[in-house]
Amino acid sequence: MKQARGYRRETIGDYLLFLIFILLPITYCLLPASSWATTITADHLEYFKEEDKYVATGNVRIEEKDSVLNADKAVLYQKTSDAEAIGNVIFEDAETFINTERAELNLDTKTGRLYNAVIFFKKGNYWVNGENVQKIKEDHYYANTATFTTCDSEPSSSPDWCFKGSDVDIIVGKKFTAKNVTYRVKGLPILYSPYAWAPVKAERETGFLFPVIGNSSTKGFQFSPTFFWAIDESKDATFYLDYYSKRGIGTGIEYRYLDFNDRGRWYIYHLKDRELKKDFYEFKGMHEHQLGDIKGYVDINYVNHEDFYKKYGYKRDLRIQRFLQSTGEISAPLPNSRLYLLGQYWIDLKESNAHVPQRLPELGYVVNPVNLGPLMFMMSSSFTNFSREKEIRGQRVDINPTLSYSFGETIPIFQSLSLRETAYNLKNETPYKSSPHRETFEYRANALTRFIKHYESFTHIIQPSVSYTFIPETHQLPVFDSTELFDKTSVASFSIYNNLAFKNFSLAATVGQSLNFNAGDRPLSLTTLNASLRGPFTLTFDASYDFNKGKTETINSGLSVKVADKTTVSIGERYARASKLMQYTAGINSVLTKRWSVNANIWYDAKGAGLRDSTLKTTYTQQCWAVNILLTRKPGDNIRPPEYNFLVFIELKGVGILKVL
Repeated sequence: MKQARGYRRETIGDYLLFLIFILLPITYCLLPASSWATTITADHLEYFKEEDKYVATGNVRIEEKDSVLNADKAVLYQKTSDAEAIGNVIFEDAETFINTERAELNLDTKTGRLYNAVIFFKKGNYWVNGENVQKIKEDHYYANTATFTTCDSEPSSSPDWCFKGSDVDIIVGKKFTAKNVTYRVKGLPILYSPYAWAPVKAERETGFLFPVIGNSSTKGFQFSPTFFWAIDESKDATFYLDYYSKRGIGTGIEYRYLDFNDRGRWYIYHLKDRELKKDFYEFKGMHEHQLGDIKGYVDINYVNHEDFYKKYGYKRDLRIQRFLQSTGEISAPLPNSRLYLLGQYWIDLKESNAHVPQRLPELGYVVNPVNLGPLMFMMSSSFTNFSREKEIRGQRVDINPTLSYSFGETIPIFQSLSLRETAYNLKNETPYKSSPHRETFEYRANALTRFIKHYESFTHIIQPSVSYTFIPETHQLPVFDSTELFDKTSVASFSIYNNLAFKNFSLAATVGQSLNFNAGDRPLSLTTLNASLRGPFTLTFDASYDFNKGKTETINSGLSVKVADKTTVSIGERYARASKLMQYTAGINSVLTKRWSVNANIWYDAKGAGLRDSTLKTTYTQQCWAVNILLTRKPGDNIRPPEYNFLVFIELKGVGILKVL
């Protein structure tokens, strides 16, 4: 039998009131623990034996297990745990908070009906406002008409945004679905859909991502919706659509998967450009597989036109890259060594691809470092087939064993001796023989030491080092990769590292100088300087100077200053005399207020090209939504003017995916 308790304030004599106060605690003590499941407190409480019900009025509070029901008036049927509450009804449990005018609930099953209710789901900050809400299960709700939002809301207020629809079905932790849905901002309908589906506190759900909307001076109006398909827990697919009013339509699909032995990602995209009269194709793929100790992977990057990223790449890094690389490898571990089969294919995005040597394939064997007494032994060897449309192609065998020895504590000295055998079988071999080969060796030695002095306010570190590399004279070979750069060398290098470390900042600098003994009367190679200052601001600097020519070859520098609590300004420059590069960069990253943030960057070419890339990203964040506005400028060329883009990204927090049909 469940226990209820309460008291009357009217028509009760002092004697009866005294008995209630005495007997009520005794009654509680005599009842078994299980009868404490439901308790009632109220200003007025009546019990009707025939119907086995309690009627409570005035500050009613009903406690059932982990839930609490408050109301002005309530009727509780003790046998069935059915309750009807009227007036200022508040129901709360671990998952939800409900405010409603009237509620018909079963306190055991937590099912029933709510009238003019506001429901708050604590996990995820979801709000539902409905006139007639049916609580089908503890985590399942249905309403004829309701609104849904993640904005903090009250019954009388209009949230910043919400979805309003009919036949609203909500399963907590899974989904929200509705028909005849309008997307509203401050109560004003903006968009309509006959159907909508959004996740409710779910990481991966099938549905549409919010579209990207924008405009380009060369491509026109842009509308880019994306559909996400959660196939199962380990697989998903994403479908892309890009509409450009002046250029055409692009479509793409991405497939991802993950299990114990495999993981991968495959992406294909096609766009038919009406103005350029080109079909652009982009294909990317990555797959990793492990079978026992044997590992394999493939990474594919392909575009059919080298100017695809220049025309349609959003990121500057994509637009300025020189090569696309595709790689595949299978490797098998052996005792203290590794056997591998490798393939590489390069696409030149600036010049003809016919001159690029392709590594198709390479078989290699690598011996990991192993101790041979006081010596350390390692080896790399490979057999490679180089293929290309023009110039020299053929096969190469390269074997490179190395012995190393180190000694010393105060001044550690490291020495190594590498033997190298390289042989070829060439086609289109002019001006080389069909089977050239090279036998040579490389000797390396380096020594360094460190001096540390601790002062009261700072620490001073000085680290000088010296190294020497020697390779005897070799004859000229065709150049396929860095292996052929193993050429006649006799170079000594000196450097000194100096660091002053204070409590709040540090200053470090390295000066290096090399002597090339094969350079005749001009043995001095480039003198290098690298420096950095880190503290209230960050300053980096590196430069190289050619004493033989009396000219500075490169200068790169950057300055980053925190001008306010959440605002950082940065400037930089790059100079290279050989490539005639002189470029300046500037940027600012600032959180202006709690809601506004700005990030801006520009690149300027001082060698005649003028202003290059520039971006301005503004973000406005509210409690339940955010808007990202992106302005970009892409440089033009000799034929076309610069391109200006305006893009808008809308984020509804808690609703990463929205399915509309």
